[in-house]
Amino acid sequence: MGLFDQVNKGVVNQQLQNNYGDVLKRAGINIPNLWVQDVKGTLTVAGTVPDMATGERAVAALKGQPGVVNVFNLLEMEDLTSKNIKMKVVTQSSNLNIRKGPGTDYEIIGKAKHESQVQLIKRMYNDWYYVRTEDGTEGFSSANYLQSL
Repeated sequence: MGLFDQVNKGVVNQQLQNNYGDVLKRAGINIPNLWVQDVKGTLTVAGTVPDMATGERAVAALKGQPGVVNVFNLLEMEDLTSKNIKMKVVTQSSNLNIRKGPGTDYEIIGKAKHESQVQLIKRMYNDWYYVRTEDGTEGFSSANYLQSL
C-alpha cells in the first residue's frame, strides 16, 4: 500500500467515525472514544458507555442505519476498579478461562480457580467481564461463570 492509499484510508476511517458519531449524537448518545469499523455492512463498535441502557440505545441507533446488516458490539462500561467489586467463579468444577479478548475465539492467557474470587474491572456489553484474578492476571471472562458476592 502506497502513502496515498494509507492517507486515503485514514481519511475514510475518520469520516466513518464522524458519520456514526453524528448518528449517535442525534439519538442523544455521546461516546467520546467511539471507534467504528465497517466490513461489508457489519459494524464493529467500541468505546465506553456509562451504563448498559446507553449501550443498548447506541446499538439500536446504529442498526437502523442504511447498509448496516449487523453490529458487533465491543462497548464497555466505565472502569470499576475503585469500587473493588468481587465476583465468585461459579464454573461446574473446572477452572475459568481468562482470555485476551471478549469471546471464546480469543487466546487463553490465564485461569481462575473454581470457587475463587476475581475483581471486576469492567463490564462489557456483550456478557463478558474484564477481571483481575487473585494472582494478578487481567483479562476477559464470560459473565455466565461469575456471580456477585
